[in-house]
Amino acid sequence: MIYELRIYRFHPGQKATFLAGFKKATRFMKKYGITFVAAFENPAREDEFVWIRSFPSRQAREQAIDRYYHSPEWLKIVNTLRPTIRRREVRILARLPYSPLR
Repeated sequence: MIYELRIYRFHPGQKATFLAGFKKATRFMKKYGITFVAAFENPAREDEFVWIRSFPSRQAREQAIDRYYHSPEWLKIVNTLRPTIRRREVRILARLPYSPLR
């Protein structure tokens, strides 16, 4: 299993716009092979949002991302979501064998 940790920082006043669009995006991720694991707000940073998604393998990740980002659902909302993000960090994570997260 491959996990992807994504950390976003928003432009001032854009968090609510992003979250509304993100909620829509979570509804069709699974359809394209992306498992939405969890989302978090950082109580110490109003402009920060952290979320995790997973894939069965690196190859599955590449294929799912390609399908997802070319999907009609994504193309409808991308121009609303992307401009809200000031900074994005993406980290690929491999679970250790003793981790309780499967």
